[in-house]
Amino acid sequence: MKHFDNVFILNDKNIGISKIELNKDELFVVDKNYRYSLCIHIYNWKEINNINTGEKKKIDFNEYCFNEKNESALIWPTNCYIEKLTKDSIIFYLDFNDFSDICYMNKRNGFDIDLKSIEVKIYINYNDAKEGSIIYAYTI
Repeated sequence: MKHFDNVFILNDKNIGISKIELNKDELFVVDKNYRYSLCIHIYNWKEINNINTGEKKKIDFNEYCFNEKNESALIWPTNCYIEKLTKDSIIFYLDFNDFSDICYMNKRNGFDIDLKSIEVKIYINYNDAKEGSIIYAYTI
């Protein structure tokens, strides 16, 4: 079996991953320093499950939230696709390069950093599911 590296890149710097959680409603990824996270709200599992093995398909999700220190902003991806590797494994790939329509959900209407790019690539194996969720936690 080929090895896949999960990545969380912010402004062209790999910020690592401490946790990935996938359940019926969302994909949640947290960086290794617990400062940043990305949450994708999923409503279209039927569309995802209908992707053929070996196929990449552009998929739009309901909502994309980037968080800095638990303060959120709604962002929209430049590219977003699912790749089905096997019957039981998929890759979520998202990148964000245009933040002109960002919608901050905090009083200061911004973050400590200037967002230039975000890239996330997450490998999921359905066989890792327990009680309806898949959780990958990484020690640092």
